[in-house]
This record gives sequence, C-alpha cells and structure tokens, in this order.
Amino acid sequence: MKYGTVALIGKCSVGKSTFINQILKIKLSITSAKVQTTRNLITGIYNDDEAQIVIYDTPGIFKSFNMMNKEMAKATRRCLSNADLVLFIINSYDRLNKIDRDIMDNFKRQNLKVMLVVNKSDLITDEDDFRSRIKEYKDYYPFVDAVCISSLHGTFIDNIIEDIKSYMSDGDALYDEELFTTEPTRFLIQEYVREKVIEHTEEEIPHSITCLVETWEETDNLVKIGASIICEKNGQKAIIIGKGGKMIKTIGTEARRDIEELLGVKVFLDLFVKVKEDWRNKENYLKLYGLYNGDD
Repeated sequence: MKYGTVALIGKCSVGKSTFINQILKIKLSITSAKVQTTRNLITGIYNDDEAQIVIYDTPGIFKSFNMMNKEMAKATRRCLSNADLVLFIINSYDRLNKIDRDIMDNFKRQNLKVMLVVNKSDLITDEDDFRSRIKEYKDYYPFVDAVCISSLHGTFIDNIIEDIKSYMSDGDALYDEELFTTEPTRFLIQEYVREKVIEHTEEEIPHSITCLVETWEETDNLVKIGASIICEKNGQKAIIIGKGGKMIKTIGTEARRDIEELLGVKVFLDLFVKVKEDWRNKENYLKLYGLYNGDD
C-alpha cells in the first residue's frame, strides 16, 4: 500500500479544481473561469487497491489586495511545504511569465519535488511552438516529470494517477477508504451556492461574496437548509436578488440540484442575502466564514 500527499498549484483558471474533480469522480471543488473561485484549501482523498493519495486544491496565485487574499496565500504556502509532491499546473498555451517565475522561485527556496502538469492538451495546435514554450519552464526548474492532460475531458487522468503513485512511499492509509474528502458537508453546500452566484454575476460581485449555511433541519425524506449569501454593498444585494427575486431564485434552483445530488435526498433551500461592509478585511468575519488561517 502506498500513501502520500499532493498539492495542486498554479495561476487562476488553469483547471486545478476540474482536475481534482476528475480524479475523484465527484464534484468536490467548484469551478469557474473567474479568478478567486477556490478560496479555501480543499482536501480530496483518492483511494484504490494500491494507494491512498490526499490531494490539496489550493487557491490560485494572484496579488494580495486584502486580508482575505493574504489568508489564502498563507494557506497555499503552508500546504506546499508539507506536501510529498507538488503538481504545478499550467495551460498548454501559456508562455513563461513573472507569476510563473515567482511560483517556481518559491519551489527553489523550499527545494520541492514538483511535477509539471500541462492542462488543456486538446488545445495544442503547433507542436514545435508548444515544445519551445514548455522548454522555458523546464529550463527554469528541475521538475521530476512533465505530463500533458485535459482535465475537462479526462484525458490521461488515469495515467497521471499512476505517475503520482510512483513518487509515493509505502505506508498505511490515513483515512477510511469510503471518504472522498475531509471537508464538512455544510462547507460543500456553501461552495455550491457561491458557485452559482459567481456564474450569474459580473464585475466585483463574484470576488466580494461568500456563503454561510445557518440552519439545517432533517426529516426522513427532506433536508431543509437556510443559507446566507454575504456581500459588501446594498447595490450588490439588489443585483443578487434580481428584479422580482428572479436572480436569487435561479441561483437557489441550480444550487439545490447539486446539493440533492450530493446528499441523495430531496432538499428545500432557502436563501437570504446579507450585507457585511468590507468583510474581506475584517478578521472576525474571516474567522466566521472559515477563511482565517492564523499566524505564519
């Protein structure tokens, strides 16, 4: 039996969350093309007859403009330093830039074991240009391996699982094989709701909202959930609710479908919108919403 931990790292929108969902065959991390979709360090657990691999989906790399961003960066740094293997995920069309160099400079400082994972391989059109761009990454850091995948289509996902196993050590599984995550069910539900807000809103709203499950009531065949969408301004609240409540009804309907698939029972989801001004810069709110990681 092999056991090990893997951290996913990369710029925003390179497909880290889609990757972990493909490996686990379940919707663990929410996905979106918009930045800051993943905010928390999310733990996924892959099990088969040969290995248990604990996979950490980290927030994307971006500049820290507020306390929330700094807490997200702190969680990522801690995760990298403790992982047995790091997967540095890039897009197949990327060219080495300053953000990439900063990430790999951090690898150098910690002398990390890193595999380069080139996602969206189905979009490669010019093989010579592709190889030239990937060589820039390989010349900058001594990766233990480099592989191509497509998270969206699941291409070569089985291959990369076997590649990861080759870097794991012999050891007993830490978690029950029935578990696919250590995240609480309420956290997953909060994320499902937030995903739908991100999908249906624009400009600053996706970055300035979070979600909190506040009530939970179970009967034999129904789960009643009350959840709040937290925003920073009254104008944002009006947009999320929408004219005649149309927007929040759409958000609730789509989130409820995902929640019912997760729980396997019928769900009644009641959504509210609350305004908490500048919550992303206030420690008490970050703690309440599970986004505070303490001192380094």
